[in-house]
Amino acid sequence: MPGLLRARCAMPARKAKQLRPCLLAMVAVAGSLCSGQTTNRLTGPISISVDATQAAHKILHAELSYPVQPGPVTLYYPKWLPADHSPDGPIWNVAGLKFLAGGKPIAWQQDSADMYAFHVDVPAQATQLTAQLDFLLSSPGPSIDFSASGTAKLFVLMWSQVMLYPAGLPAHSIMVQPKVSLPQGWKFSTSLPVATDSGNSITFKPVELDLLIDSPVQSGEYMKVVQLTPGENPSHEVDIVADNPSVLDLPPDLIENYKRLVREAQALYRSHHYREYHFLLTLSDHIMGLGQEHHESSDDRIPADGLADPNHRLLAAELFPHEFTHSWNGQYRRPVGLATPDFQQPMLGDMLWAYEGLTDYLGWVLAARSGLVTQDQAREHLAVLASMLDHRAGRTWRSLENTSRAAQVLYFSPPHWVSYRRGTDFYTESVLIWLEADVTIRKLTHDQKSLDDFCSAFLGGPETAPVIKPYTFEDLVAALNAIAPYDWRTFFRERLDSTSAHAPLGGITSGGWQLTYNDQPNAVMSAAQAAHEGGDYTSSIGLTIRGDGSVQDAIPGMPAFKSGMSPYTKIVAINGQTFSLDALNHALRDSAALVLLVDNSGFLESHEIAYHDGIRYPHLARNESETNYVDQILKSRTSGGH
Repeated sequence: MPGLLRARCAMPARKAKQLRPCLLAMVAVAGSLCSGQTTNRLTGPISISVDATQAAHKILHAELSYPVQPGPVTLYYPKWLPADHSPDGPIWNVAGLKFLAGGKPIAWQQDSADMYAFHVDVPAQATQLTAQLDFLLSSPGPSIDFSASGTAKLFVLMWSQVMLYPAGLPAHSIMVQPKVSLPQGWKFSTSLPVATDSGNSITFKPVELDLLIDSPVQSGEYMKVVQLTPGENPSHEVDIVADNPSVLDLPPDLIENYKRLVREAQALYRSHHYREYHFLLTLSDHIMGLGQEHHESSDDRIPADGLADPNHRLLAAELFPHEFTHSWNGQYRRPVGLATPDFQQPMLGDMLWAYEGLTDYLGWVLAARSGLVTQDQAREHLAVLASMLDHRAGRTWRSLENTSRAAQVLYFSPPHWVSYRRGTDFYTESVLIWLEADVTIRKLTHDQKSLDDFCSAFLGGPETAPVIKPYTFEDLVAALNAIAPYDWRTFFRERLDSTSAHAPLGGITSGGWQLTYNDQPNAVMSAAQAAHEGGDYTSSIGLTIRGDGSVQDAIPGMPAFKSGMSPYTKIVAINGQTFSLDALNHALRDSAALVLLVDNSGFLESHEIAYHDGIRYPHLARNESETNYVDQILKSRTSGGH
């Protein structure tokens, strides 16, 4: 691979725990950090002070101080964040930017080509540069908006949103002294070590820039902490913040499931790469829903009733297992194309099928092993994924690896036309691929080895403080061959490069099951339709519809599309009856003529759909001729499991 490998802090565990953790082992082309940039003039640690006392009024104030030498300086606003895989740093919400030297304002200029770069000229005799900026918070909208991170009663500080850092240095080499002020009476939680906590002002210990960006601070008027491993080292806890104190109490059975999750993860990976771990859980209807990974915490945001409502709870069951797994897969081990030296270099998403896809698979497995879902529910979830992907019209032109490569644009694509365009399918389709890899290892080794052995060897490794260990496709293939010799290169390439019309269902069939359809509702699909007030008719007429009749997707090749149906239209009536999901379900069950009256941008159209096969829901049916590997994979690995 090109460039210079810069590995930091990959030391024995006993030494790592005695020192400040170092986060970054990055791959960088020598000299690339300074190419086309001014010489770095930083002479010491920088400081950042964030005033979040007005977070309830949707505004943050930040002041940053840089010890510098006189001359031209370039400062960056973070553009590419490791967990986002996209150049989506919300610079558009930065306001009130000012620079000062010696207490006097100095001119600044935004780069003409790179909107995330700012140039200033530090005057002679000045040794300190100060930047002041405001960040404008927002409310959730129809698209991804990381600025929607605060309400009247709570706030999640993402340091990248208020950060300007000097060009010319890798992020791991920039030391930062962080401080935050919160509204009076608010509590906080974070994985950052605290130096002093005085009232509503918290000063954290100095930390490397990359680890600071990796460590959000959750705060709010109402907060509760649930210890998952009391008295153990490392500690694990769920830190809950909400708009209303009535939702802070987790059900006792759910707490036990989370405790099992920690035990099951430890049994799987057999080591860890954090000093302590925080599940930062936000329960609110007024911030952007999120599941975001960090080395020592996860930023998990779900609706206020997300754990009380059984439908939402089932749909959120894999959130903690997925984000927790990222501490090993994505944080400790990261594909080289995603391990960049700072937050401006483009990230290459080619291997997101391993970063996110393997994590999605392991999240599914750990959710079942920890009892967050039953094995029946896990299989129902797998059936929904398999059916959805088997009806992806776009798979005949866009390969799975291309969905990884195009992640930076697909994340922001609308749900309309998703079957033909394809979305971030490297999450879901990779579940099928890694399931097949797991089953293949079990068969090759006569049940002596499994993907668990690969995970403990490749993702576990020696105990360390936070550190990134990049890997290549060849490294992954070699690690699998060390567990079970096989042509793993071809195994992945055939599935990643495929433009077959059908999904890779080999893991299901070789694992003792087959994808089938009948008129009995799928439990996971029913929960999704109830929670989101919509209808999924992917496997019958080929439509996905909102509760008000708005068509989100019409799948090319399926009956509705053939009749002329398309996204961005709205069903007004079914067979002469005012639209409702119940009316559509009734018509499908009756296998009667299906005539839809549709509003297409103000014009009414009639579409007769040639379909008489009834309503169809996906399920897995047991194939007794094959070993039931799927249930073996989902079985608990700890004595405290279900």
